[in-house]
Amino acid sequence: MSALIWYRQDLRVQDNLAVAHAWQNHECVHAVVAITEVQWQRHDWAPIKRDLYERRLNALAAELGALGVILHTVVCDTDKQLPAALLALAQELHVDALYFNREYPLNEKRRDNAVAAWFEQHGKAVHKFDDLVVVAPERIQTGSGSYYKKFTPFYKTWLKVVAEQGVSAPENLKPKGEPLEPTPITLSGDKRDSSAYGADTSDLQQRMQRFIHERVHHYSSARDLPAKPGTSLLSPYLENGGLGVRTLLRGLAEQAPDFPFGLGKGADTWLSELAWRDFYQHLMWHVPRLSYGKAFITETEQFPWQQNDAHFQAWASGKTGFPIVDAGMRQLAAEGWMHNRVRMIVASFFVKDLQLDWRLGERFFMQNLVDGSFAANNGGWQWSASTGTDAVPYFRVFNPERQSAKFDPSGEYIRRWVKELQQVPVKEIHAPHRWLRQYDRSNNYPAPIVDHSEMREQFIETFKKVKNGSI
Repeated sequence: MSALIWYRQDLRVQDNLAVAHAWQNHECVHAVVAITEVQWQRHDWAPIKRDLYERRLNALAAELGALGVILHTVVCDTDKQLPAALLALAQELHVDALYFNREYPLNEKRRDNAVAAWFEQHGKAVHKFDDLVVVAPERIQTGSGSYYKKFTPFYKTWLKVVAEQGVSAPENLKPKGEPLEPTPITLSGDKRDSSAYGADTSDLQQRMQRFIHERVHHYSSARDLPAKPGTSLLSPYLENGGLGVRTLLRGLAEQAPDFPFGLGKGADTWLSELAWRDFYQHLMWHVPRLSYGKAFITETEQFPWQQNDAHFQAWASGKTGFPIVDAGMRQLAAEGWMHNRVRMIVASFFVKDLQLDWRLGERFFMQNLVDGSFAANNGGWQWSASTGTDAVPYFRVFNPERQSAKFDPSGEYIRRWVKELQQVPVKEIHAPHRWLRQYDRSNNYPAPIVDHSEMREQFIETFKKVKNGSI
């Protein structure tokens, strides 16, 4: 009896439910990953995300090889070709059972169901697990048996389920054979150097341990300061599965005997962020229209978004004349990553100051982020656009200058990314244009492309009409 482990966004050996169960129940184990370049392109994978995925694949292949398991690859253009390709490999390897961890957006759900159906029709067992989230979507229900549309009640139930589940000890995987030398895996398509991000498991574990033991205690106060290393910086590894979310929970559980209760303020705040990650994955499972680019609040589809390519290009290139916005977009261009507080600021500016369709910003982020998660990115953009579940109220419009002064008071983050403003005094850094006109007329930093106050009033008035059904 032999098993085939099908890897996707869970590229790790340890703390992987599909792997653990295949290992436990079969003497012979094989592994496979599907290379679907056209599908990835349709899903707007960023070149830097693709490069990190390739590096992580090779690290995984080496770890599996050390345990006597080969990581096979099947190459298909799209997911539609996967059932036949995976089944052919399974038949070639004389595999009896397929093991994989579920994914929750609509396309991925259909893909998984199609593959499972093909295997079962040919007499092969299929075993599915929930390892990409802490709690499976079916386990979180309202009193009426529906799903939660608001995060706070979701979180209360989520904590209870986590307490019931507990945090199990990591599995001990013994070799399945003699060590094997892996074949290098090379992805085609556009790639961008991701060497600033870790790929080897030991590196990822060290990054996680440093955060949990050295910085998580200050997370609640430091996470909103983009100039400081206050966030975990682990999101790229959660996205490709180099780190599992249960591994992170285990690190937190060591700090509180009554876990998930009893944590310090910083650790508790970070735990809630992991719950937000689950929340957005669950919404993908329960609300299929989100996978079609539709708004959660259906009436907001009537909002008359502007079409202004000049404004879009100014935003994308970090030349809006709003320093905190431009700093964030330039960080994204340079690192393939952006601080979460700044993501909210630039998204609010895109939607409510420029009044551009949130879907354009969502796609741009996916095309550039090393940690681009479809569920989390969609949830974040719809939150900022006031079109999503539990979204910021439409009448709350971030003032870029005030956000900048609050979260980057000395202008350290701005000066790091907007080199033109390095000589601007602290008291002028958040709105530097009057100072530049007086003291640095040759500076080419652009003037603001819109008037924030005017655009704020216009957005609120228009959104109010949408809510009232008069548009």
